[in-house]
Order: sequence, then C-alpha cells, then structure tokens
Amino acid sequence: MSLPLRSSRPPPRISRPPSRRSGDAYFSTIITVAVKVTFLLLLCGSSYLAGSLLGHRSLDLTLIHGESMSVGRMIHGDTPLSRKDVDVAVDCEEAEEQLIQFHVKQELEKHEKQRGAESSKSTSASETRRFPPKTMDKFANGLARVKKDEINEFFDFGNPMTRGEGTGEEDAIILYGNKKALPSTDKFLAHSTEYDDGKGIPLTDPKTATENCDAMNVIFTSNPGNTRQCTAIIGNFESYHIQRWMRVDTIKSTPIKADLPLTHVSRGYASRGKANFYAPPFDGKLSPVKRHWKMLRTFLQNVDSVLDDLTPILKKVARNNAVVILTCNMGQSALLMNFACSARRRGFDLGSVLVFPTDIETKELAEGLGLATYYDEKNMGPLPSGEARRYGDKNFRAMMYAKVLCVLYPLMLGYDILFQDVDIVWLRDPMEFFHNESSKVSNFDVTFQHDGSNSVRYAPYSANSGFYYARANKRTQYLFTSLLYHSDLIINWDSHQQVLVQLLAEHSSLFGLNVKVLDRDTEMFPGGYHFHSHKKHDFMKHFTKRETESYIFHMSWTENKDNKLLFLRQLGEWYVTDKCIGKSVADILGGGSSLENTALVQPCCAMEPIFSCHYRDKPSKLPCISSDPIDKNARSFW
Repeated sequence: MSLPLRSSRPPPRISRPPSRRSGDAYFSTIITVAVKVTFLLLLCGSSYLAGSLLGHRSLDLTLIHGESMSVGRMIHGDTPLSRKDVDVAVDCEEAEEQLIQFHVKQELEKHEKQRGAESSKSTSASETRRFPPKTMDKFANGLARVKKDEINEFFDFGNPMTRGEGTGEEDAIILYGNKKALPSTDKFLAHSTEYDDGKGIPLTDPKTATENCDAMNVIFTSNPGNTRQCTAIIGNFESYHIQRWMRVDTIKSTPIKADLPLTHVSRGYASRGKANFYAPPFDGKLSPVKRHWKMLRTFLQNVDSVLDDLTPILKKVARNNAVVILTCNMGQSALLMNFACSARRRGFDLGSVLVFPTDIETKELAEGLGLATYYDEKNMGPLPSGEARRYGDKNFRAMMYAKVLCVLYPLMLGYDILFQDVDIVWLRDPMEFFHNESSKVSNFDVTFQHDGSNSVRYAPYSANSGFYYARANKRTQYLFTSLLYHSDLIINWDSHQQVLVQLLAEHSSLFGLNVKVLDRDTEMFPGGYHFHSHKKHDFMKHFTKRETESYIFHMSWTENKDNKLLFLRQLGEWYVTDKCIGKSVADILGGGSSLENTALVQPCCAMEPIFSCHYRDKPSKLPCISSDPIDKNARSFW
C-alpha cells in the first residue's frame, strides 16, 4: 500500500488576521510559503536523524532494499511500507501541518505588530496640526504653497512682478485663517494643509488653493538692503498697512546697528540710514505747506472757468472718449517738437493730442506743429520757462505741478487720458493697446509703464509717472484730486512720481483702485531702464534694428534735456532740424510771418531721422566705437 499523494489532501486552513491593505495580504502569502518550505525541510531532516539514532522506521531515509529513499518516492508510494509504517507517517504528517500552522501564525502576528507600530507612528505624525488650535485658530488653521508665477497669472494683482521660477521667490505661501477656507476637492491636500504629514508644506495650484476663500489678503514682501529681516503676523483687529521696525536711531538717521533696539520707522527708511518719506515743514518763509496753499487757492478760484474753457476743446479732440495729454515749457520744447515730428513722419494721427503749455512760446510752437493746446495762464503762467538742469531742481519741481493739473482737468470732465512726457517717441499707436477691450489691461483703472527702479521710494509699484493711461471714473478722479491736495509733498520730496506711487498704494487699499504696472521686461514699452542697463543689452540690439514689438520709447533715466537729445540722435530717433532747437516761432519763421497750422512741420521736421554718434557705451543705431564713453570705464555697446 502506498501513501496517498499530498496533493490529494485538502490544503490546511490557516487563520490569518484580517489585512489592512492588499499589500499586507500579498506579504502574508509570501511568509506562509516560506515558513512551510522551511519547516518541511527541517522536519524531514529531523526525521532522518531520529531514524538513524533511534532505529525508527517511520521516515527512515536510509537505504531500503539497497535503494536510496527520497521524500518524493515516499510520497508517491514507490517504496512499500508496512501498515504500522503508514500510520506513523500519517501521524507525523498531521503533526507537521500543525507545527507549520503554529509557526505561520507566530510570524503573521509578529508582522502585524510591526505594521501596527509603523502605522501608529505615521498616524501620530499626520495628526499633528501645523498650528496649535487653542492659541492660533483665530487666524492660522492651515498652510499651502503655490507657484508665484501661477498665482500672479491667475489673479493679475497689478503689481509689477519679477519671475519666480528658479529663484528663492519661486513659491508663495497661503495662510488659512478659517478651517472652512481649506481646500476641499482634494481630501489629501485638505489634510496636508492642516496637519504635518512629514512631507513639508503641500504644493497646489492657485485655483484649488483658493477655492473656499471668501476673502484673501495679499501681502507683497521683499528684503530691501538684504538685512536680517523678520516678519511678524499677529492675530488682532484687521490692519491693511504694514509697520516697519528697524535697529536704527531715527533722530540721528543712523544705518542699522545690531546693538540698537528695534524701533518703529517710516516704510521709506533705508537700511543705510536715509528716510525717503518725511513730513513737510509748516514754518519758514519757503514752507512747502504755505506755497502749496497759495497754489491751491489759485486753482480753486479758477477751476470752474478752466473747465468751461476746456469742454469744447476736449469734445473736438477726444477719440473714443480719450485724449493724449502732454505738458511742456520752452526749456523742453525741442523734445515736444521731436515727438510731433517723429510721429508725423511715421504717419500717426495726432488729432487726439492736447498740449498744456506753461508759456506762450511753447503754445505757439505746439500749434505750429498742428497740435491742439490749452494755456491755463492763471495756474501755469507763473511757472518757470527754463529747462530743468537735473532731476529734482526747482524747474523740475515746478513742472510737476503742471503734470497734476493737466491730467486732473480732463478726468473731471469724464475723459480717459493717456499722459506722456515729451521725451517719448511713438513706434506704434499706443492708444490701440489701451483700447483693446479683450486685453486684461482694460480691467484696470490706471495702467503705468514700469519705471525700472525697485527703490523703496517707489514701492510697491515702481510706476513711471511719465507714461500712463487713466480711465475716467470716481476712483481716478479722486486719485488725482488727492495728488493735487498733496502738492506740498511734491515740493518737499522733489518728486511727483514718489508721491503718486504712495497714493496709488493707499487708494488701492482704501477705495479699491485697480492699479496695473506693466512688466519691466516687456518689449512693448521700453525706456531709460532698458537703454542704460547692461542686462538689456541684447534687447537694445534688437531695438536698434527694429526687431521688437515696441509701441514707444521713453528716454527716461536721463539727467537733463541735452543728454536726452544726444541719446535720441544716437538711437536714430531724432527728427528736429538744428535751426529749430530752442528757438521761438518768430525766430524760425521771421517776425512778420503769420502762424498757420502745421507751419513749422516743413522747416523743423526732417524727413529722415538725424543720426550722430556721441557715446560708444550707449545703444546706437550704428556702431559708435570711436566715440568716448559717458560712463567711466564702461565697455562699448558694439
């Protein structure tokens, strides 16, 4: 009689603890097979030893009838055994099965304990809240990251943004002030924003991150001066302003000193020890406040008559309810003439341009070039006619007041305005850009060219006050009314731009003014930053070859009119003949000639740009390598 085949017996039922995951079940199967094989080999080996030492025949694997005995042969019944041998073998087999089940159970229990410990550790970590609920749940309940470039693209906050990708500012942080504001469509993300799962702050897209935010406070921050800066966020009565504290002595205007205590400072206080924002003095003969009151009194006494005068002029000049506004005195008249001459030679319609001259001579020059004018003699007549020799001098400051009034008047009458300085040339009609209703720019109240400077003086917008578009509404009307009311700061700070930028920030926060500053690196509206910056060398090479999509070029960042003229000539953007530069109409046409519309176009506007080299280190249409540099030790542009 042979032993029954092992395969004919039903497999033993081994009880296993219920597995948590399919991975555990697979692992248990592997353990079961391994343990069975191991113990089968051990059991067979132990039976062989027992048979040899004690003389048992049950599983004697020695030679029987002169042949080698194997387990396989025994199982398949190739060796005849006695009845007693069979019974003993069966008992051994059952004992073997029970022993296997016992050891398998032990191994599985050991495995489950290990898995349970790991799971408990993981669960404990994932249940640790990022912010302690008892002390911070009124303002901090979760945290997430989004890409800076993506959130700016999604919302278009209006502020000029440097690219975040590949920098230490690549990610932005969203702090959730209420548990209900946490993302909910992605359950894993929702858990990770609230609890520390050991994987850092979760990263998601702006839409998901803000899907449950009923309101969102946006804070833009940097580290001016690269100081050891900290930021404190304090749960309290809501504030829309940021306090700045520094280790300085504000009385002595010291730079940062580590041994000084933190003290409250102006947001314009620079780390090197200079305060950029300071209140104008009331006392003194030349008090900015009293000078401002005098000018404001003149404005208030005459504003109604000025608006009456302007109404028919604006009605005639406006295109699509918008006008292009410039203001100029005799000292800057050559730049005004270059704008008009270059625009005419390129075929642009200047019918929507309105010039606010501050003297009769400039009024006649503008009209001789076919431009509409309005001379506000009572408010602008007292202003100086000489050119500004440098940024911030008295003539420069005086013309800043004219920049305020010439914008305010049309806005008060309900007209959109494109304001521009006279040191600009048109390459494409910029009105087309601002009147494109499909553009995101159409959603903003005011849109500015980027100044190029990231100085704290111009934070947070760095808006260039020499080229911007304003849509007439109550927010923009009050913005420029407020700028008029703050003319004492213009006098005190020597800058119209600096005051305007601070009012943009305040009115954006207070009244919801929608402010947009165009990207500094855009090729559509280049200016002095591009001209003078080595970082923009390649762009300016393309610009001189007319290989860009630029609408304008603004010769800003230049100390005085003389240098502006030379730079524009070198760029191939100068169109005014020498005999008309700095001359009055009488000087150009003769005292007995009558001034007719466009009478100055023929004698003053060259058919082709007038080119000449002046500085080899500045951009030029043609190589100027034989010229001296204007900046010491500067390398040649070509």
